[in-house]
Amino acid sequence: MRRQLPVAIVTNLALLVATALLLAIPVFAHHGFQFEFDGSKYIYITGTLTKVEWENPHIYFNVESKMSPQDPTVSDPSGKVTSWRFEGSSVSLVQRTGTRRADLVDSIGKTVTVRACPGKGGLAKGAAETVKVSDDKEVVVGRKRYYGEGPAPADLDKDPEN
Repeated sequence: MRRQLPVAIVTNLALLVATALLLAIPVFAHHGFQFEFDGSKYIYITGTLTKVEWENPHIYFNVESKMSPQDPTVSDPSGKVTSWRFEGSSVSLVQRTGTRRADLVDSIGKTVTVRACPGKGGLAKGAAETVKVSDDKEVVVGRKRYYGEGPAPADLDKDPEN
């Protein structure tokens, strides 16, 4: 004879499993810097600022540039324009550096230069540190706030001759 579990036990077990799954979602939602970006290098991407997303957990912005995702030190050989996606720190951290949303939004459609750690895998993305906006003002949007004007730790072991 087959014995069935009481409805209360089944219901409680189902609620426990559902709660555990819902609580685990935030753990997987955030990413590790070292998995997405190469913190040992910097790239400089110059192009037209096309979009700004000023929201948590990070600010994001797009720059249309002819720089090649495979080798961001040179323009794409075919002259192709690529949409680069950059990630900054959280809104509150960016604001603590003195950078305001208007600093970026007012530069949409204008030429900017972004200093960033490149994305891994030859993707057109980066972890932005600073943005030089069209009026030659540089705003801090990322990790530079942690190290000030000096080199970030990833720069310390680079040969200053090269």
